[in-house]
Amino acid sequence: MQAAISLTNVTKKFGTMVAVDNLSLEIKTGELYGFIGPNGSGKTTTIKMMTGLYRPTSGTVMVSGFDLAKTPEKAKATFGYIPDEPFVYERMSGREFLYLVGALYRLSKEKVTARLEELKHVFPVEGIWDEYAENYSRGNKQKLTILAALLHNPKILVIDEPIVGLDPESTQSAKKILQDFVARGGTVFVATHTLSFAQDVCTKIGILKNGRVLVEGTLEELRHKARGEAQSLEELYLTLTH
Repeated sequence: MQAAISLTNVTKKFGTMVAVDNLSLEIKTGELYGFIGPNGSGKTTTIKMMTGLYRPTSGTVMVSGFDLAKTPEKAKATFGYIPDEPFVYERMSGREFLYLVGALYRLSKEKVTARLEELKHVFPVEGIWDEYAENYSRGNKQKLTILAALLHNPKILVIDEPIVGLDPESTQSAKKILQDFVARGGTVFVATHTLSFAQDVCTKIGILKNGRVLVEGTLEELRHKARGEAQSLEELYLTLTH
């Protein structure tokens, strides 16, 4: 089966600093892959290379079978991206922003309208869609960003900290969104510091440190590698990173 996302010997340097060091990863179709690690370990840099925001110093990034450096438009059309800081145009309403995103993906207004009708159950934000986004709370900006990422029916979601700013009810909704997305054949790559979230939803987990993957596997495989009893992901993380 073709990998949904594949990084081969990827390195990213900023001057003399090596942020990501000869990293190779393969995210299979249908996986909900959790990427965890301490601050400064290279998680966000990796995601920015996956989404084309950073160009690797060396190595290859493939998304849905497309080389991101050679065919960026084809690769980017297959995924939705949710950044660590939700971005919206503040002098647009939420509705206007979503129609703009749809236009960028070359969706007609009719298709966007139909898709929003499908997505309205995801988060109850209809009541604020016609307000300027500058008046949104951080949590509502995050919800809008998630809806924008789902708008064009992507095959893959790439997410940096999905639940920051969300209330407990919305956090549960976000978990269900990701699990349902994978159940329908999608693939999710999510970087997070919220280890309980990763433990609840991820089918495979990679632990990054100093720009390199220390270990990866299912929760049970990580427990086996840590030679411990049924530990939480937080306990495993502390054991494996020290």
